[in-house]
Amino acid sequence: MAKDKDLKGKSLSELGDILRRTREERELSLDDVAKDTKIPRSHLLAIESGEMDRLPGRIFARFFIKEYLSYLGLSELWSQYDSFLPLDEQIEISSVLGTYTPPPKGFKATSRWWIYAVLVLLLGASGSLLYLRREHVIDIIKHPRNVVSVETEVGPDASPEDILAVINGFEDNQEQSIVVERHDEDVSLQATLPHVEGGEAMKAQEKEKEETAKEISKILEIKASRGRCWVRVSRGDEKIYEGTLQRNETKTFETTGEPIKVRFGNVAAVDVTWMGTKAEMPRGSVVTILYQADGKVVKAD
Repeated sequence: MAKDKDLKGKSLSELGDILRRTREERELSLDDVAKDTKIPRSHLLAIESGEMDRLPGRIFARFFIKEYLSYLGLSELWSQYDSFLPLDEQIEISSVLGTYTPPPKGFKATSRWWIYAVLVLLLGASGSLLYLRREHVIDIIKHPRNVVSVETEVGPDASPEDILAVINGFEDNQEQSIVVERHDEDVSLQATLPHVEGGEAMKAQEKEKEETAKEISKILEIKASRGRCWVRVSRGDEKIYEGTLQRNETKTFETTGEPIKVRFGNVAAVDVTWMGTKAEMPRGSVVTILYQADGKVVKAD
């Protein structure tokens, strides 16, 4: 990471060379950066070569440079660029925004179509509800004793929704009685099983839970708590992720036996949890760390 005292007096081409060398150290192409930052490749090339006149206006030039510096973790270079690109608000903003004329004020009558639309939706929802519950209504018709109970509960002026609510109550009571009968049968069957067999089954279940917990606990969680960070994640010899984590974004990776290797582009911006424990992060900017399956964390640089 460049120091402030070494940056004073740098030209635009020298600053751009710092950006280019930092990008190449991280094994990133211009196409990779353009994909992650949405900055056109030609603009990135102009920034690295120090040719600011190839960028579309000073406002856009300042925006693109800030984004690129943040992506590479070189935000301390902005003070140097800011001195080369002073912003004249009157000229720059007027050239970008143009002139603005407020719309004429006038009275507009309130439309009532939304009221009709709401009524149609309510009628449609009621009809759909009755259609979906048509089998239960037919069952009530076939069993008059339930109809008498419904009329007694809701009264003669009840709405379709009230009738369906009472019908559902009768069904719930029937289902509860069935569940109670089946529960009694299950209890009687369990009473006939040997006690030893039940103990062995419980031990097997506990062992299975412990093995599952061991497998699940091998999880690596990376959170960009303090800013953006480019990362490349490999499991064994296989690369499983490469990209830029935005601020407060979290990525999770799992493994069963193979170690996970992570190369961080801005390690000071992230927090890492490995196998349920928050890992200590080394000092620096671009580092590579190996997270082993036995829980050890090793710096691989």
